[in-house]
Amino acid sequence: MKYLFIFFLLISGFLQSQRRSSDKIHIEGIILDGFGSPIKRAILYKDSVKTFVQTNKKGVFKTKISNQTKTLSIYSTEHGMATLFYNGEERVEFVFPKEHIVLTERQLEDLGFNTTAYRKGTIDPSRFEDYADIYQLIREMFTGIVVNGSDIVVRGKGSFGDTTPLFLVDDSFVQSISFINPAEVKSIKLLKGEDATLYGSRGANGVFLIYLKK
Repeated sequence: MKYLFIFFLLISGFLQSQRRSSDKIHIEGIILDGFGSPIKRAILYKDSVKTFVQTNKKGVFKTKISNQTKTLSIYSTEHGMATLFYNGEERVEFVFPKEHIVLTERQLEDLGFNTTAYRKGTIDPSRFEDYADIYQLIREMFTGIVVNGSDIVVRGKGSFGDTTPLFLVDDSFVQSISFINPAEVKSIKLLKGEDATLYGSRGANGVFLIYLKK
């Protein structure tokens, strides 16, 4: 009976974990103008709230959203705002009309949109989950760094030819941070220069201190 009870607890925990993971949906969107050309640097709004997600030069964005999301909107300074009702799709497409109305962020606020965004280094941890991966989050959080895919370079001369910074996750050294889900991050701090001397020559290229939620 005891083992049956433990088995029940394990199954319950697994189902709860699966339920939590299903709360987020990976989506991809493509944004086009009225002539079928991609729109870059368009900003995604979820339920009328501005996010940090932007389209790339191909007019594509990728992110994770809550399955409770009702609307998705795309704002472009050159093309205005487009909104669609979200019904759980993994791929969405926005096509702006050839004739469009250009709106300022002030006008968006008058229409009920929340255009507030945090500057680099001041991102509220509650919005970490807006990012598709840990590298996108780090790129938006810190100035003086270059992020190219999974490669991070902290600007400034290191002591070695290798420019890879040092990563500590919950005070343990790791070779890669690709496994980290932004939604699981509690805080990130970047040490460089004199602040990184505690880690000796290994910290010459910068040190990222990442702490995860328990």
